[in-house]
Amino acid sequence: MPIYEAVCLKCGKYHDYIRSVSQCMDTPECCGQKTDKRILSKPMARMDMQPWDAYESPATGRVITSYAERREDMKAAGCRDWEGMESEKHNATRQKQYQEAEEDKQLDSAVRQAWANLSPSKKAQALAEAS
Repeated sequence: MPIYEAVCLKCGKYHDYIRSVSQCMDTPECCGQKTDKRILSKPMARMDMQPWDAYESPATGRVITSYAERREDMKAAGCRDWEGMESEKHNATRQKQYQEAEEDKQLDSAVRQAWANLSPSKKAQALAEAS
């Protein structure tokens, strides 16, 4: 939903408000009444990279000339944007948990396969030793 701006004509205070396009005239209240004047503000947009912003990817060596190429390059190289130390530590912990879960799954599978391949006499012997 778009963000709109309105100004109170009594006190001069500016208000940002979020509404659907069909409700853009539903302005916020200020000084006991709805704000009368809507302001046309520039939309927030992210333009594509300019030619002088092109760079060589440190991960793959490809020349990156657009944000779409950057996303694809980062995805192909298994990279992601830096989001700050706290976020990086959280992500590292999460990745470690995923790796440990995968290792546990592989170990469980190997143990189950080894048990299934044992002869009945060896299974009985192992169960007797465990008791």
